[in-house]
Amino acid sequence: MAEFTRRAFNPEPPRRKTYDAAEVHEVIDGWRASVRSKERSIEQWREHSTALTAERDQLLARVAELEAQDVKRQVELASLERAERGLNAMLSDRTGQLEDLELAVARMSSQLADLREENERLKQGDK
Repeated sequence: MAEFTRRAFNPEPPRRKTYDAAEVHEVIDGWRASVRSKERSIEQWREHSTALTAERDQLLARVAELEAQDVKRQVELASLERAERGLNAMLSDRTGQLEDLELAVARMSSQLADLREENERLKQGDK
């Protein structure tokens, strides 16, 4: 108890820890080396980031170019589809006309055959 009372009411100033200057400088040099290493890493990351940003910008420009080409191709495709529909309509019309002409030719051929038969009959009747 006496020891506690003496320490509580007559505190001794805390003892200072002594450091070896060489050890302190060694620790400081270690920290400095670590900071330099981290600064180099930061600079490398910045360079890498700059390169990635440039690559990203190039890719975005290429995407914009491809999108513009896509729009152009879509316009061309729409134009070709309209032309195809027109040609299909024309073909359908021409096919209908051809069928009509084939039917007319068949009728004419039949009429011609009838006329030839009648002509032969008439020739046979004259003899």
